[in-house]
Amino acid sequence: MHRTATGNFNDAGFDRGVCNGRGGGFVGGGQLSFIGRRMAENYINGRIHFITTEIWGITNTSPMMRPFQVLNGQFQIFDRDGSPLPKNGMDWKDTDQVGADEKVQNIMRLTDYRDEENPYMYHCHIIDHEDRGMMEQFVIV
Repeated sequence: MHRTATGNFNDAGFDRGVCNGRGGGFVGGGQLSFIGRRMAENYINGRIHFITTEIWGITNTSPMMRPFQVLNGQFQIFDRDGSPLPKNGMDWKDTDQVGADEKVQNIMRLTDYRDEENPYMYHCHIIDHEDRGMMEQFVIV
C-alpha cells in the first residue's frame, strides 16, 4: 500500500519515497512493506504539525484486502476510488479495509498529543504482516 500525503506537512514532510505519489505500495509476497521500506524503530517517516488537518491517499497495490490502521488517531473516509461516500459511511474510525487495487482518501485532525520523541504508527492490521515490518511511524511536532 502506498500513502500519498496531500495535507499540511511541515518542511521535513514525509519520507520522500512515500510521498512522491507513485510506485511501491502496500506490497505482499516475500516483501511486506510500505513503498518498499520495512519498519525501522529508529526511523521516523514523517513529522506532522500539531493541530493540522491531514488528508492521506491510501492505495492498495496488492491483490488482497488490507486493513489499514492508525494507532492513537481517528480518521474519516471521504472518497473510495474517486467516488464520495454516503454520509452514513463517514463515521470515525482508526482502521479501514482497503480493497485490492483500491484507492481511499481519509481526513484526520491531530489534536490530542504533541510528542517529538514518541511516534504514532500506522500499519497493515494483519498481525503477521505488521510483525514482519509493514508499518511506518510519524511524530507530531
